Amino acid sequence: MGQAECPVGQENELASMADVLALIAPIFVLLAAGFAGVRTGFVPEHAVQALGFFVLNFALPALIVHALTQQDLRETFNWSYVAAYAAGSLAVFAAVLLASRALGRPLSQSAIAALGGSASNSGFVGFPVASLALGAPALTALPLAMLVENILVIPLALALAEMGTQAGQSPGAVLRATARRLARTPLILAIAAGTLLSATGLQLPRWLAMPLDMMADASVPCALFVVGGTLAGLRVASAATDISLIVVGKLLLHPLAVAGAFALIGGVPPGLMAAGIILAGSPMLTIYPILAARFGYDRAGAAALFFATALSFVTLTVLLAIALPASGG
Repeated sequence: MGQAECPVGQENELASMADVLALIAPIFVLLAAGFAGVRTGFVPEHAVQALGFFVLNFALPALIVHALTQQDLRETFNWSYVAAYAAGSLAVFAAVLLASRALGRPLSQSAIAALGGSASNSGFVGFPVASLALGAPALTALPLAMLVENILVIPLALALAEMGTQAGQSPGAVLRATARRLARTPLILAIAAGTLLSATGLQLPRWLAMPLDMMADASVPCALFVVGGTLAGLRVASAATDISLIVVGKLLLHPLAVAGAFALIGGVPPGLMAAGIILAGSPMLTIYPILAARFGYDRAGAAALFFATALSFVTLTVLLAIALPASGG
């Protein structure tokens, strides 16, 4: 008896689901390693904290400089795409921020929640998925999305979170103190340096570029190990509302807002538009809990990343089913 044949559309759907699962599975392996290490006592909590410090202040800045210097913004810049992606991201940022404040959360926590809802894991989840589905448009979409995230969303969230730590001071004093702290933050300095290098086309000397690349390669596995270790001490029920707000903002509101902005602004080719929506529908930054740890919200951030990554297997598959026909692919 012959084997039944699957319709072409069903084969494509199954392939997309398998591709998404293959991209997300290694994330859970590294999360599980960190979780098991801390839960069994093999890895002490202070070691996880030290590894998180390394990621935040050394590996992550190196990753940002490396990522930005690999792109020539003079050739790939598309004003309509950047405007739409920025508008959609800022709309979700504001929505999550206001919702968190309405729940009575402090400004620092609300800013970190807004960051989780509006900044994607573009490089390690969004881009591979978009590249598999769309090909060349993903190569153009990625650096422009990272530009919005690194120059606009992340600095805005950190600035607001810093301001929230200085309640009770005059507005002028808060602004001055916030500016001083941000000016000394390795992440902000890396964003400024990487953007300058990318915009001017300058290249770092090899003796400096190589160690930066080595630290950049360490950032993602180390960050995921730290997140897994942080999850080992989390009680999810105590932060269920905040986690749900972040996850809904990231996986549902962000791609919807970016899609709406593309439709309103116009001027973006269908393939590039589809790639941007897939990037927006990806889970939040891998290092999101480590950024949150700076303000004391690492455990809720780790749980939000865990659930968003798990659920993105479903939501990204749905986005692929919608984006592929719309792009003409």
